[in-house]
Amino acid sequence: MRVARDVLERFTDLPTDNRELRLLLDDLGLEVKRVEEIEGPLTFTLELLANRGDHHCYEGIAREITGRTGLGLRSVATTPLDVSVGSWPVERHTPLVLTYTATLMERTGEVRDLSPEQLRPLEAAGIHSISASVDATNLANIELGQPTHAFDADKVDGPIIIRLSRSGETAWPLFTEDRVELPEGTLVIADNSKILAIAGVIGCEDSKATEATTRLIIESATFDPICVRKASRALGIHTDSAARFERGADPERAILGAGRVVHLLESVGWQRDGGTSRVGVWEDPNRVIHITTTGTNAFLDLSLEGTQIAEILERYGFEVSFDGDTLAARVPSWRIWDVGFPADLYEEIAKSLGYNALSTSLPPVGLGTLPSPAEVRRAAVDEVLVGNGFYEVFTDGFYGSWAIEGLGVDELHPLNEHVSTANSLDRAYSLLKNNCLAQAVSAIASNATMRTTDVKLFEWTRTFHPVEVKVADRAHSPCKERPLLWAIASGRVTPNSWQSTDEITPLFLKGIVQELGVELGLNLRVDLANPSDPLHTVLHPGRQASITLDGARVGIVGEVHPRVLKNFKIKRARPCYLEIRSDALLAQGSAPAYVEPSNSHPIERKLTFSLPSGVEAQSIATEIDAFGPEWLTRVQIFDRFDHDGPDGSPRRAITYSLVFDNTEQDRSAEEVNRALEDLVAAVISQFGQAGVVQR
Repeated sequence: MRVARDVLERFTDLPTDNRELRLLLDDLGLEVKRVEEIEGPLTFTLELLANRGDHHCYEGIAREITGRTGLGLRSVATTPLDVSVGSWPVERHTPLVLTYTATLMERTGEVRDLSPEQLRPLEAAGIHSISASVDATNLANIELGQPTHAFDADKVDGPIIIRLSRSGETAWPLFTEDRVELPEGTLVIADNSKILAIAGVIGCEDSKATEATTRLIIESATFDPICVRKASRALGIHTDSAARFERGADPERAILGAGRVVHLLESVGWQRDGGTSRVGVWEDPNRVIHITTTGTNAFLDLSLEGTQIAEILERYGFEVSFDGDTLAARVPSWRIWDVGFPADLYEEIAKSLGYNALSTSLPPVGLGTLPSPAEVRRAAVDEVLVGNGFYEVFTDGFYGSWAIEGLGVDELHPLNEHVSTANSLDRAYSLLKNNCLAQAVSAIASNATMRTTDVKLFEWTRTFHPVEVKVADRAHSPCKERPLLWAIASGRVTPNSWQSTDEITPLFLKGIVQELGVELGLNLRVDLANPSDPLHTVLHPGRQASITLDGARVGIVGEVHPRVLKNFKIKRARPCYLEIRSDALLAQGSAPAYVEPSNSHPIERKLTFSLPSGVEAQSIATEIDAFGPEWLTRVQIFDRFDHDGPDGSPRRAITYSLVFDNTEQDRSAEEVNRALEDLVAAVISQFGQAGVVQR
């Protein structure tokens, strides 16, 4: 909400220094997001509390200020209204309207516009002047926090009827081109033939006041907050009126708001025609909260007198009475939605004094418990990552269509299956994330924009995946969650060092996986890529691998696909991504058992194969390991040499190191040679047709 200093001064005295005023607003919980002073008085843009509908107006903000300063609250002029005999018939068919008033007004001659001084609150809020009737209703909203609306009385067919919409019923909301179908059960204002307004949200085109209007019906009401919120979300219509009503409006303010509109219109040529109709007269629950001076001081760690506590609460509109040490505070009508417990009154007292004025002390605590095994293991993972230069980050659980567009996947791809939010206020956060790669690459892009090229990030998070939920089984969640650890690295392995200029590759993250396996005592291995992994198509096809734990796939590692980098406008970086299921990392492992070294040397031999493009080097190693004898203890890639084949095509010569056990020193050279011949034959049999040959 935009608040102008000169308008706010109409409601209470303010500190003369603008910086002091800003600090005061921040300290009261009215966070200042922006300060402007362009061709006029100072203007603050405030972020208001989500549960305080009374803050959405100048009077509500001024009341918060006077609660601290004690300088008194002023208000705007209103006209007293006669509700004994109504001038327009109103019917109430639902209890969801707490109170509803209708006041008939007519022209007395030439109607003038409101003065610039009267329109100043609208100007400060960036709301353009339309006509006297519309401007007056907007002013009542922004000054007093009471939404009102003006109907053209000659367009209303019969009585005003407050009811719930019927199945298939349509309305024509203001500022829209076509009629929209309303969800059944929406609270509406109607007449005998049409819907005049969607209650608490917006009026309709076929009942609006225009320059030609000669008779007005001024509507001022209070509606159930939940029904207003549902209607606003269902229709995707978000207005200032809905923002106030859905946070809880003051049921006693309907008459006051109508009196403000009448006062403004009577000053420019309109006059009332009869009294004000009212239905659904709200009954004050007379909520009284009891606190004690002793309890208040114990809660706040202060030494306040009962009279001080009473004076503070009265500034906020509470009616306070004494009975010895006990104070009884009657809750005002504008606070019935958020004040119900003694702790709420303690908060008001703390705000009035200022949180900085409260004492700072730690409460007495007993000895804590030892960390759980999972917490110990997570700390070990953090230590490995931080020790390798990674920074922990925190991303949102939501993203928008930009994430999927960046990944460049089609509609049938698993990464396109999401749990979405209905009528999201911000479409950039309309989907629950089902992957972390999009946000990780976006972080690389953001750093690249700031010319930061050496980036290492990680996060413990979770993804959300839709599940089919039957109508009769609504108690179950519409999605399942998968806890994950992801990391992304780009740039140099050791930045800001003359000792290393090596660029990060998937092999760097492979080393991280192996280090985690050793640290946690887990049999983590980097194995062949699995095409069924949802991330398979968004990582480089020749530079990715699966991560397995005891043979089961638990993650993936690889270089981000060039297509994805292009979509995120990353030109000179080749980031590598790692993702592992959290439950796999935090599972109980075992420390490697000590094995006494043998007195005899193992037998080590090497085999070299020439591989064409498209054949993974790891697939050959896996075949050798699977086909070899039991006394083959280790197979690993030893060397690589790029060369051209007989037809000029690019090939790779991969040398594998094979280690055979010889603990008993009874392994003959002939036996090892026969095993090597069998292994070569097995590899050629499996991969010969793909072009693999021995060198």
